[in-house]
Amino acid sequence: MTQAARTSTAERRARLQWPDVLRAVPSPKTRERALDAYRAAGFTPDDFAAKRAAREAMADALSRTEQWLELAPENASRAAGRAAIRAVRRRLEFELWP
Repeated sequence: MTQAARTSTAERRARLQWPDVLRAVPSPKTRERALDAYRAAGFTPDDFAAKRAAREAMADALSRTEQWLELAPENASRAAGRAAIRAVRRRLEFELWP
């Protein structure tokens, strides 16, 4: 059974910032993978704060990174990384598509 992430109302209303994204992807290899996908879409960190399309590209990059981690051999750090990415991706998606 899949359980929905529990977030407070304040967390759901708070606009996700660039540092929040970076904290969610702590592993250097995983961070590089997510940021490469974001940059390949033509966006910079500054775009994330101002452009909806950039935020959508980040949601997509986080989703792809999460899927990549899901296919990797399971270990505790990958599971924790996947959970952190999932939480931020869901917050971002909630902002974009309430």
